Amino acid sequence: MAQEETTEELVKHMTTNISQFKEMSHRARLRIEKLAELSMVIEDDMKQKEYADRVSELFGIAASFEDKIESLIHDYEIERNRIQNEEM
Repeated sequence: MAQEETTEELVKHMTTNISQFKEMSHRARLRIEKLAELSMVIEDDMKQKEYADRVSELFGIAASFEDKIESLIHDYEIERNRIQNEEM
């Protein structure tokens, strides 16, 4: 019985973590959209290519972060589901 409670608690904590990761992913997407917008304004409207290049670099970093966190969410959900299904 104690093992079931431990597994249930683990699944609950993992679900909480997944929710937090998803919130981070959402925020990352918003940052990417804002960086793309700023890059266009800085380069096209303001003609400041040097700064647009730096914003583009940040865009790449943000996109990489978003890809990695999405991969983590996917793998972590699979593991949580595996643990949860073992108890059934």
